[in-house]
Amino acid sequence: DLSAYRPRSSGLSAEAQMASTCEENSTLSDGYVDDGASADDCSAETTELRFGPEIVREFEQSGEGRTLIRSCFLFSLFYMWPYQTMCQMQSFLTEEFPEKRRTAGFVMMMCATWPMLLTHSLLSLTGASRKMSYAMKIVGPCLLVVSISVYLFCLMSYLGDIDADYLLFSLYAAALLASVAESFTEPAIYDMAGLFPSALTSQMVQAGNGACGLIVSLVQIGARFIFSGSGAVDKSQLEWLTRMFIVAMGATSIAIVCIYTVLVRRTRAYDVYVRHPAPLASDGPDTGHDSEPTSSCGELAPWPASVEAARHVWPSTLALAITFATTLTLWPVIPGQSCAEAATGDGTLQSWWFSIVIVVFNFGDFFGKMERRSLCWGAMLSSTSQMWLAIARIFVFVPIIVASCAPQVYPTEYARWVTLVATFLLGLSNGWLSTVCFMRAPKALPPGTANIVAEQASTVLVIGLFLGISMGCLFAYILGKTVLFQSLGVCYGAAG
Repeated sequence: DLSAYRPRSSGLSAEAQMASTCEENSTLSDGYVDDGASADDCSAETTELRFGPEIVREFEQSGEGRTLIRSCFLFSLFYMWPYQTMCQMQSFLTEEFPEKRRTAGFVMMMCATWPMLLTHSLLSLTGASRKMSYAMKIVGPCLLVVSISVYLFCLMSYLGDIDADYLLFSLYAAALLASVAESFTEPAIYDMAGLFPSALTSQMVQAGNGACGLIVSLVQIGARFIFSGSGAVDKSQLEWLTRMFIVAMGATSIAIVCIYTVLVRRTRAYDVYVRHPAPLASDGPDTGHDSEPTSSCGELAPWPASVEAARHVWPSTLALAITFATTLTLWPVIPGQSCAEAATGDGTLQSWWFSIVIVVFNFGDFFGKMERRSLCWGAMLSSTSQMWLAIARIFVFVPIIVASCAPQVYPTEYARWVTLVATFLLGLSNGWLSTVCFMRAPKALPPGTANIVAEQASTVLVIGLFLGISMGCLFAYILGKTVLFQSLGVCYGAAG
């Protein structure tokens, strides 16, 4: 009997329902929830959520609901591995191509981000993604990543016999193709998470993203410490670490296929909310969809559905774009290549600095995505407030990080600590703000909203995410080639 899973609207405001959900979450004991926020903290707003609190509670407390929440965490933990692998390859690129030290990292980041934006936008706005099943969008790209992993592993096994230019081109091409694959998989996971009643599915996707970055960076630092202690890592060890991450990239893609086919597709909740969604019963006014263009199945066509979704979620989408553009402009290359050790040092700290910068950011990002009490409070903020918080981050972090990194305006022994603290807070605010955007926006659509509009709401949010990531990498590249070129990596008081 699937009737218990059928979505129904309620008369509570979006904030009241979100607060109610947070309170109800505190009764769960599987380790995925923390004490919730109080309903007294909510503001008075009239927007209603798509699902009533009784539907949310039933989903979260059911065995299938918990399985799906965990699966969302594992999905994002694994699909982010290719992107994180390319990020962690920065140290290898610096050692393997010292003459391209100032540009290789920027180019790699653009190859790993811009295809996501372009491919996802094209598929979404033309409606092509709607003609593809979730199996096609998840399984197919994962198999492509497995193929890329096999190719890169073979390439890295014969480094001495390969032309340097060919190797660099292959790494860029692999990053580009892996980014195309992720442009299918990541939006599909966000879409699915946004269709389920609970905000925890969307929050767990974000938490998995943060956990992936943290795990990858900790594994890299741990492996380096095991093989070289606290000393400087040499080129051969970086090559070994890169091969290890490439193998893990293929293995995690296989794991995604297994989770989707074995755990997710077989649940009744997947049938009800994703595969065969029922129309929402609404007590509210007519949404006016009858006058919009429809597909052959009688539902809204993709473009009108995207416009309708964007009308509700544009502030959250803009907040995501601004948040990630700020983050990727300032991190990882600018602080990672900054001077951490004066010329009198032995170079050990400098050889570890990029890895330290990445792990500090990822720890902050993960904590921001997992701190349930503050996330429940943040999800009750209006989307406009989220947008203004994203704008405020620019004026807080740009002067702090630029002054401590490029050019360094005070002594290196102080600048490196300022850089680490600012990087942690940059990650913390990035993780927290992006998560509350994804938790609130797809669930805060009016009752009676068509399922395709709910899917497109997540799609529009992901466009904002990819746009922010891509623009941030582009801004960082432009800064690195122009105004910061002479000062990047230069210690305080040294000649530029």
